Amino acid sequence: MSCESAMLLSETEHYRLLRQGRFLWAALKRPHRVLSTCKVNGGLREDLTHVANHQSCEGIAHHRQSVRNPSAWSGRDAFHMQACVDAGLPPQTTALMSTAANMQCAVLSQAAQEELVVSVAATAGVLGNATRAGDPAAWHEYPEGSRPIQPADADSRVPVKSVLMAPPDEVGSGTIVLLVFINQPCTAACLMRAVTMVTEAKSAALLDLRMPSLQSAGLATGTGTDQLVIAAPLPAPGDWERNWAGGHNSLGELLGRTVHAAVSRCILLQNGVCAELRRSVCGALGRHGCDEAALMAQAEAELEQAEAALFAHNLMALIHDPQAAAAAYAMAEIIDLARAGVLHAEVAREAMINQAALLAAAVAVAPEQFPALREALQSQPDLAPGVLAARAVALGFARKWD
Repeated sequence: MSCESAMLLSETEHYRLLRQGRFLWAALKRPHRVLSTCKVNGGLREDLTHVANHQSCEGIAHHRQSVRNPSAWSGRDAFHMQACVDAGLPPQTTALMSTAANMQCAVLSQAAQEELVVSVAATAGVLGNATRAGDPAAWHEYPEGSRPIQPADADSRVPVKSVLMAPPDEVGSGTIVLLVFINQPCTAACLMRAVTMVTEAKSAALLDLRMPSLQSAGLATGTGTDQLVIAAPLPAPGDWERNWAGGHNSLGELLGRTVHAAVSRCILLQNGVCAELRRSVCGALGRHGCDEAALMAQAEAELEQAEAALFAHNLMALIHDPQAAAAAYAMAEIIDLARAGVLHAEVAREAMINQAALLAAAVAVAPEQFPALREALQSQPDLAPGVLAARAVALGFARKWD
């Protein structure tokens, strides 16, 4: 691959950011202190010339030969070496990250305060292996590699809806990859603090969208394969180094703003997910079992055949109704607060029935029917939250045209 034909995305006094084909990389113009999660040339380095991101596979069911000439290299270096050769980058001084995300969906974000500038080049997908910190893991690492955790060893108290089927060393179909650049010198400790702020911002972007974990019923805080490079120039004679990147400091603010904006935009470009499209009953309660299939099953059980057919034809409009979505998100919040212990079970159950009745009344477009709907929903007090919500939607639809 010829660097001369690459598209220049951005250029500063410290680096040139380029993209060509499945690769996006920054060529550093001066020595940088770089902290990264990369397996090869990762950790804390001061001798790198390039940092890069590339699409190494398709997001789903893509099992490919990573190295075309396996005899040339061995072990974990092989993939890194071949990818760098493909991109025309020096393997010995490049920190390289991999993803299934499309480099054409990469987002650049920047924020400044006086002389301080933070820039982010991000790719992100979250629909394949979104996780919540502390979710049950599917893999355990050994000296010879990772092996699946057998069900008997896993935490059986949490229902795992899906697991990453490839070893965690491989790229998941959902990955958030961040290239973060600070234009002022920073101490190593400052970069470490910056990593925590970047991570908080990434998690905040997912939580703002109420993205569900695919490993539990909780909200996602990241994906199982997220990666990060953060770089700041080494000080020249007479330069001072920044020491702090916390939430009370302007550097921390800039990191938070740029990462949040970049991740949010990437999720829209890569996955077609944005705040407006998360306004739905299933967006709120899908992680608790109230998805489109559950709604249809409940409608077929509760409604006459003709009504159930009408329900099916209008399902998308029903689940995206703003009032219905608001009630559904209130139900989801009650479930989360009860799980965290903020609400005790008895209060949570009553509040759930109240919100389910509001959901039914919203679907019926008949707030005056709230008492009757609440009484109907109270008749089965032990329903699982997802079933309760689905029943509320079906009951509301049954009364919409009364």
